[in-house]
Amino acid sequence: MQEETILKVDFTQEDACAEVLPRSHINSSYHAKWDSIRLDIYQQPAHETPEHSPQQHIISINTAHRLTKAERVIDGRFQQEYIFNGDVAIVPANTHHISRWTSQTEFLLLSLEPAFFNRIILESVDLQGVELRPYFAAPEPLIQHIALALKSELESDGTGSQLYIESLKTTLCIHLLKHHSIASDKIPQFSNHKGLSPRKLRQAISYIHENLERDLTLAEIAAVVGMSMYHFSRLFKQSTGFAPHQYVLNSRIAKAKKLLSATEKSIEQISEQVGFQSQSHFTNVFRKFMGITPKAYREQVKI
Repeated sequence: MQEETILKVDFTQEDACAEVLPRSHINSSYHAKWDSIRLDIYQQPAHETPEHSPQQHIISINTAHRLTKAERVIDGRFQQEYIFNGDVAIVPANTHHISRWTSQTEFLLLSLEPAFFNRIILESVDLQGVELRPYFAAPEPLIQHIALALKSELESDGTGSQLYIESLKTTLCIHLLKHHSIASDKIPQFSNHKGLSPRKLRQAISYIHENLERDLTLAEIAAVVGMSMYHFSRLFKQSTGFAPHQYVLNSRIAKAKKLLSATEKSIEQISEQVGFQSQSHFTNVFRKFMGITPKAYREQVKI
C-alpha cells in the first residue's frame, strides 16, 4: 500500500475516526478539554478498518460482555485475536494499523499526546529515545481501571477534577513507560521510605488549603515545590498516605463539614467555596465520604 493512501487520524479533531469507523462515538471527553488525553466511547457493528496511522498513542479497551473474534495488523505484524471484556490493545503514534472484528462490539479509545508522554519520561527517569511498543489485545488490569475511572469522570455531572484527571494520565504514562516501552528494563525502582522534606510538604499542603476553591492541577502544586509531577505525586503519597487528588478531596470535605456546622451559607455556596463544580457533584462526593448528604449532615450537627 502506498504511503499516501494511509489515513492519518488526529484526535485533536472532534470526529477523528469518521473515516475509520462506521459510527461516531456515543460520548467523548473532546468538549471537556482534558489536556493531552482524550476518551471516546464506541459501539460498533462488525467492521474492517482501512489502514490508518494515528498521530497520538492509542489505547483500546474492550467493554463488550461477549467474546469478540478479531484480526489486527500493527506495522505489518498480523495477529488473530480473541478479545474478552477488559482486554487492551496499544497502537503507538505514527504506526500503521488495521483492525477487523466479526461481530458488534463496544470499546473505549484513549488517545494520549506523545509530547506529554515524552515529558513524563524525562521528568521521571531522564531517559531519551524511549519508544512505546505495540501491544496486541490482552488483559491489562491497571490500564482498564484507569480507562474506567476516566469514563466515570466523563459520565459524572461535571467535567471532573483536573487534578484527578492529571493523576490518572500520569499514572497511565508511568505504567506504559515501565511495562510497554523498549527501555522498560532501565526504569529504576525507588525506595518507599522517603517522602517530601518537611518544608516542601508544608508548602504543598499550605498551597492546597489556600486554594481549595479552585480546580487545582497536579502541575501547579508540583511547581510550588519545584518538582516534576511524577516525583511530587510519588513523594507526597509516601509522606501523607494519600495521592494528591485524594488529599485534596479529603481537605474539601473537611472544610465543607466546618462550613456546614458553623455557618449559615447555602449548600451551593459551600460547594463553590470548597472547589466543586456543581452542587450535585459536591453532594455525591460528600455522601460517598460521610454516608449522608450535606443537608442531612447539617441537620444532625445543629440539633
